[in-house]
Amino acid sequence: MVVRAESSGDDKQNTQLAPRKPRTSLGEMVNYYLRMEPHLFKEAVNTQFERIREEREATAEAAKEREKNAPPASTDKSELVLYRRMEEVKRNEQRATVEDLMYASVLEKFVEVGVDMMPTLDSITESQETLKSLTEGIHTKEALDLVREHVRGIMGPAAVAFSNAMIKMSKLQAAQVYAASIMFGYFVRRVDKRFQLERSLGLLPQNQEEAVARLERLFSQAEALDGADDPDSPSSSTPSSPDASPQSESSSQSEEGPSFSQAQATGDFQALGAEQAKSKKKRIPLREYVESFDQATMLEMTQVVSAEGAALVEAQTGALFGDLKALQRQMQEAVGTDATSMEELMERVQSAVNSGAVESLAITVGTQRRAVLEAIAFGTFLRDVETFVETEYALLTPPKPSGDFGAGGGGGGGQKVPRVGV
Repeated sequence: MVVRAESSGDDKQNTQLAPRKPRTSLGEMVNYYLRMEPHLFKEAVNTQFERIREEREATAEAAKEREKNAPPASTDKSELVLYRRMEEVKRNEQRATVEDLMYASVLEKFVEVGVDMMPTLDSITESQETLKSLTEGIHTKEALDLVREHVRGIMGPAAVAFSNAMIKMSKLQAAQVYAASIMFGYFVRRVDKRFQLERSLGLLPQNQEEAVARLERLFSQAEALDGADDPDSPSSSTPSSPDASPQSESSSQSEEGPSFSQAQATGDFQALGAEQAKSKKKRIPLREYVESFDQATMLEMTQVVSAEGAALVEAQTGALFGDLKALQRQMQEAVGTDATSMEELMERVQSAVNSGAVESLAITVGTQRRAVLEAIAFGTFLRDVETFVETEYALLTPPKPSGDFGAGGGGGGGQKVPRVGV
C-alpha cells in the first residue's frame, strides 16, 4: 500500500522539508511519515531498503535460472534483449527509490539536530542556536576546525561580517559554492571517521621526536625490568625502611621518574599507542593528518563512492538554484571564452551580474553563511546515510568517472572535492 499526503498548495509549501521533492511514490510516503508520523519513519525506510534488496536478489536468481535452463543454440536473442531491457527499467526505478529514501534519511538527520533546511535562498534571520546545531551538533572538534577554515576560505572577510550586510552574486557562483561545500562536508566526514578510528587504535603517524622518545622509554623500561629480576642489582638489594608506606614509595617513584603502564611493560605496541593517543595533550590535528596522505589516498578520499550520492549532490543543488547547465550556458554567453587572465574573467562576471545579463541573488551575509554550513552538514549526513545503506543492504551503484561537479557533467559520480579549506 502506498500512502500519499493530500494537501492544498499552501499546505504543501509549509510542510516541504527541503527544496528537492520526491521522484517516486515511496519517496512521498516516507516524507509523509517524516512530517506527520516520525516514529514510523525509520521502520518504513528500512522496510523499503530490504524489499529492494530482496527484489534484486530474486532478479539475479531468475537470470541465472534462464541461463542454466536455456541451451545457447536455441536461445532467442530477442527474448534475451527484452528480459535485459525489463531488468534495466526495473533497476532504474529501484535506484530512483533508493535515492529518495537516502534523501529522506538525510532530512531526518536535520530534524534530529533541530534545523529546518532552507527551501529557497531568500534572506533569513540567523540564530545562534541554529548555527551551533549546524557546527558543534554535527562535527567533532577536529573536524570543526576544518569547517571554520572552509567557511573563511569560501566567504573571505565576509565570514565574520555583520550578518545583515547585503551581497550580490550570480546564481551560478552561489550554486558552485553550495556544491563545493556539500562535497567538503562529505570529504571531512570520510577523513574524520578514518582519523578517529586510527587514533583509537593508536595508529596515527608520529613525528621523529615522538618515535625517538618512545624507543627511549621502551629501553628504559626493559632495563628497569632486568634490574628488578637481578638479585645482585643495587635496586633490589637496598632494604626498604620499615616505616615506609605504600604512599611514600609511590611518591618516591613519581619523583624519580615516570611510571610504566602495563602496555609499556609488556611491549604491547598497539595498546601502548592507544594509551599515548588517549593521554597525549596535543593530538595530531586533522589537517596534519590529511596532509600526510599520499596522492592515491587523497584521490580515493576526495571522491563520492556511489552514483546515488553523486546524483543527490547535484539534485539538491539544482533544486535550490535551478537548472545548473542552463546557468552555466548563460554565464558563458555573458562573459565569453576569450578572457586572458583570471582578473579579466572575474571583472566580466561582475559586470554581467551588475547589468543583469545573468540570473543573480541578493542575499545577506548571514544567509550565505547559513547556506554554506547547511551544505557542509548535508554532505556530512549524506556520507553517513551512504555508509549505512551500503553496509546494511549493499544497494549502491559504483559511480561512472566524470569531470568535476559544475563542469557540465550529468549525474555521474567520481566528482572530486574542491580543495577549499583543506
